[in-house]
Amino acid sequence: MEPKARTLFNNSLIYGLLTAAISIVFSVITYLLDLQMNSPVMYFSFVILLAGIIYGTMQYKNVSLGGYISFGKAFLSGFLIVLIASVISSIYSYIFLTFIDHAYLERIIQQSMDKAEADMVKKGLSGDQIEPALAIARKFMSPIAMSAMAILSSAFFGAILSLITAAFVKKEDKSFDGQFKDVE
Repeated sequence: MEPKARTLFNNSLIYGLLTAAISIVFSVITYLLDLQMNSPVMYFSFVILLAGIIYGTMQYKNVSLGGYISFGKAFLSGFLIVLIASVISSIYSYIFLTFIDHAYLERIIQQSMDKAEADMVKKGLSGDQIEPALAIARKFMSPIAMSAMAILSSAFFGAILSLITAAFVKKEDKSFDGQFKDVE
């Protein structure tokens, strides 16, 4: 029995949810292992995102489109997967930081503030310049602001990853029938 063809949105929803679930499991593992936010292991989250884009778009291409996909559809597939995954992951992060372990948020803020302060001192800024900058930065460290920034940054990096992925995944149907597929 052949797999049922899906619409672009349905396919992106399925693989966006799957990517989010894997990202959340990874997040829980890094939390349980008490890994630092700046640990190189945290870059694995980009690998999860890239794998979700590639696998989801390839599934859409092979199952729903008969092995062919345009650059535009490949990009849109990847971008929707990232957008859905980032929204779901951000909702999880908001719930986690607000209701499950608020102290974890404080540790993240303190690590970020310490690093920012060290960077400013290294650049030669005075204490009078550092304090207001840190106060402004702290305002953006609430769970809701962090979740919103996570969605925006994921969308930005997801768009870049989707563009790169689309260039490799695309496969135009050069047959006579394929040239007139969208002209109905």
